[in-house]
Amino acid sequence: MDFTDLEEKAREAKLDYGEAESLVRFFNFQRERRDEPPVSSDYGRLCEQLSEIYPDIGFRLADHRIVARVKHDVSSSLVERIGFVNNQIPHLTTTIGFGFESHQVVFRADGIGVIKEDSFYEFFGHDLDLEEVGRDCEGDKDAIDEFLRDHFHEEISQQMEDPFFDPSGEGCELYFETGSRVELERLMKLFILTEPDIEAHEDEDVRVYAAADETDPYLESSDCYHSERLEELAGIALSENRPVGWSFEYNDGAHNRRSGYDEFPECLTWNIDEILGESSAREKMAARRELRKWLEARGLDLARFDALAKD
Repeated sequence: MDFTDLEEKAREAKLDYGEAESLVRFFNFQRERRDEPPVSSDYGRLCEQLSEIYPDIGFRLADHRIVARVKHDVSSSLVERIGFVNNQIPHLTTTIGFGFESHQVVFRADGIGVIKEDSFYEFFGHDLDLEEVGRDCEGDKDAIDEFLRDHFHEEISQQMEDPFFDPSGEGCELYFETGSRVELERLMKLFILTEPDIEAHEDEDVRVYAAADETDPYLESSDCYHSERLEELAGIALSENRPVGWSFEYNDGAHNRRSGYDEFPECLTWNIDEILGESSAREKMAARRELRKWLEARGLDLARFDALAKD
């Protein structure tokens, strides 16, 4: 049953658990707005709870569903009695899209909002003056619809505990906030070529992860080559050549919510065997000299870093 459709005139309906539980949550949402404590939702006595909340409706269990029926001595439909919209409170409706799905969103004039996802409903508060919205949009339905969609995305969704989310537009392609990729590549090659006994690790990789929303770039230490010396050197290089970038990967959660995606920083990888194979004998010999000059220009001594490899 669509609890946001006043055209729905049925007086009886079989509700799944999500629909029935939404009725209790809507009741609690209104109580919380009045600073009243919520009632607990107990599946074992859900019919009893609903009957107490909505005395004009009879509720009973039938085949793992809950049958709701308007009592004989009560006029009007189920939606008019227990729905999330009614004829006494004006409302505006829009549709929001995420990926291949769309959901109906209702803005009621009393500051309550409703999101309908199939048989699940979610509630939010808003401060829109619906009459003012209508006037500003000159009564144009398309303009009102666009305004409500924009308002939901910009003001409502981001405040939700688990915001709606479309990963296609939320990642960040790798770029360098300072310095350059060319310089970082050059430095990482120097560091690798001057690592003690690096030939013994030719089947391993060196990985650096870019900065993301709340993390700095760093040298990975698990499942790849890592040393204290390399980490110290990479830290200096990354402070001057700061890669930034991330993507989102689905984690089998809610596919249209932020909780359904994990953020992963972009990765830069150097294969040690390739670095060694592509470097001439002259380059390998010159690597320590170049590294020493680079460190001295920063007031640092190569011997300090070499000592880390001996610890």
